[in-house]
Amino acid sequence: MSTLTPKLPFNDHKHPPTRPEIDQQLGMLPAIELQRFEHQLELIEEQINWSLQWYENEAGWGYRASYRSRVVCVLHFYKGFFSVTLSVPMAESDDYLALKSTTPLVRTAFEHYKPSAKMKWVTFNISRREDVDAVIAIVRKKMDDLRKKTGK
Repeated sequence: MSTLTPKLPFNDHKHPPTRPEIDQQLGMLPAIELQRFEHQLELIEEQINWSLQWYENEAGWGYRASYRSRVVCVLHFYKGFFSVTLSVPMAESDDYLALKSTTPLVRTAFEHYKPSAKMKWVTFNISRREDVDAVIAIVRKKMDDLRKKTGK
């Protein structure tokens, strides 16, 4: 690989990826599922704010979805799939796993979380429709919790 070719995922801080570059990297079906995920999230909350953010060399560029200055989730893009990372309160982890739409991907992601003070940072690698649906159910619960905390 030449020094001018960035490693993937998009980790050249001087070159934010365009949507066509992201879709090409994902491939046709995962790109369609990414669009479905974004659309479903906006149906849950129309005030979602999307921004392209730099997350250092290891993670590269990602989309941050936020609601009233609180991060809902962060998306990163890879060959054949995209990841969704979100935080779940440690004390409520079982409530999220008990959702009806839980898939093997979701259960595995909850087993391999990154801990912080009171939260689990869970990353879901998504390429299939049923996994989008399962993660959207988790995001819906997270949005309900965020609305309670913000009083809106």
